[in-house]
This record gives sequence, C-alpha cells and structure tokens, in this order.
Amino acid sequence: MCEVETVNKIAKCLEVPTGKIQLNDEQVVTRILNNKAVSGFATILNTLAKESNSDIAKNSTASREIEAQVYQWIEYAVLFVAPGSKDRHCSQQMLKDFNKLFLSKSYLVGYSITLADLAVFYAIHGLMKSLSPVDRENYLNLSRWFDHLQQLPEIRQGAELLNFTTIYLHGWATGTHL
Repeated sequence: MCEVETVNKIAKCLEVPTGKIQLNDEQVVTRILNNKAVSGFATILNTLAKESNSDIAKNSTASREIEAQVYQWIEYAVLFVAPGSKDRHCSQQMLKDFNKLFLSKSYLVGYSITLADLAVFYAIHGLMKSLSPVDRENYLNLSRWFDHLQQLPEIRQGAELLNFTTIYLHGWATGTHL
C-alpha cells in the first residue's frame, strides 16, 4: 500500500486540501499543510476527517466508539491488509476472512462508508484487480462490497472499473448460433 498515494486519494475523496504528502526521514508518511506537519497514516486520516464536511468524514467521527473502530481498521489495513495482499497464501486467507465478514455486514464500521472502508479498499485494490472474474466469484460478499465502493466516482477517481459480472462465459462464447 503506497501510503502517500492513498492519503492523496482519501483527501480528494473527502474534499480537503492534501497539502504536501511525503515520507519523512524515518519513512513515515507525513502531511505538511500551513507549516504544520502531521505524521502517521492513521493520524493523517483522522486529521483529514476532522477537516472535512463530507458524509464519509461525518460517518467516521459520529461517536467515540465509531472513531475508535475506524482507527483500528485503518491500522489493520496498514499493518496486515497491505502487506498480506502481496503474499499469495496470506491473501487467500485474508480474502476468505473479509468474505465471511461481509456475509452479515455492508460496511466495516456501522451502516455507512467510513475511512475504514476507504483504507481497506485502497489496500486490497491491487489484489482484487489481479483476480479473474471467476476467482472473484469465490468471494461474493467481498466482491459486492468492493464493487459498491468502486461504483462511487469519488472513490474510484478515474481508475478502471473491475468486472464483477457473474456471467463470465459471455465473453468467451460470443459465437452465433443458427
């Protein structure tokens, strides 16, 4: 997960100025805005949410409990999801776990999109992109969540729409019958 790129995407989604996003000397993502530096991925996202008037920001800070859960998911995305997405065996188990989670939930925290969803979405985007439509069918609940988020232009931000159709033979069998 390129934290610099993800912070830029989330700031754009929240409609707040990004400032200058860079890695500091310790290779920790840092945001500099108005000569004020904030370091750490989760801390920066929390700051962006407090500066934003967007629904996603409001959902992410609706209560202290929600704020704490969002923070935990953001940390999980950085520490486990992003690195796990690069390992084949870890990624398969992670996808199974997310698929099971989304069996009974529509979002990671509460009943609306939060920063937690954005952090995990961007952390697994490359992994989801690498799966074939047939492979994505093994994770229907996760695919439903992911497809819902990617359909929102402010989240997708011009990226290619991933195909989640369950009629994968259609592209293979395009011949005509008499």
